Amino acid sequence: MQWGHMLVRPDFPDVIDTVSRMPTSESAILFIRDTLGFDHVTYQLALSRPRNAPFIRSSYPAQWISTYLLRGYVDVDPIVKKAFSSTQPFAWHELKLSPSELEFMADARSHGVGDKGYTIPITDRFSRRAALTLATSTTIEDLTAFIASSATSLAQIAHIVHHKALQEFSPDASAQAPVLAPREAECLLWTARGKEAKAIAAILNLSEYTVRSYLRTARQKLECKTLSQAVAKAIQREIINP
Repeated sequence: MQWGHMLVRPDFPDVIDTVSRMPTSESAILFIRDTLGFDHVTYQLALSRPRNAPFIRSSYPAQWISTYLLRGYVDVDPIVKKAFSSTQPFAWHELKLSPSELEFMADARSHGVGDKGYTIPITDRFSRRAALTLATSTTIEDLTAFIASSATSLAQIAHIVHHKALQEFSPDASAQAPVLAPREAECLLWTARGKEAKAIAAILNLSEYTVRSYLRTARQKLECKTLSQAVAKAIQREIINP
């Protein structure tokens, strides 16, 4: 996906209909990202259980998710702070950031996360809180114009994703972690450290095909659609420690 491209203003009724028919929240956010032209889309559910086990669906790079979890960025992230203390959508450039928050945003940019964005806080009828975040590297002018013409539709999409995520979320935090073979865990560990399959193959003296097979089976055992999601779940369940 190209950086700095313009956002797309589609036929929103069609987009909303397609999002509602997506089989999972993961597939929904990927469709939203690709259809609207954002760099990344993330859904996060606020939980009452410990912060080191958030429910997240994101298109962010695996290395950034790993870094975010390991450095405890949930306590620094100004987007999350605002999202779970406000009921109104907001653009990132509207926030006044502290020095530590500016450092966090700089680290996010270095990991390929768009430096501008729009976040939609969600509160459902059972008072559950969540947020849908759309990250972009387009201009502030383009983002502002997009929000002005699309805010109502984006809010509707956010609630659809929230409903899908709640259907997937298991409240049993004590569920036993799946058992990964040593090589599966090792390949996933190097993925969390930002390595691609070819580089992992060289490090572990394996073929690239074998590495991809280990990563696929690890992802399947963790019941994840993407490697980024698998990395996040493996870290949360202390299967790997990058």
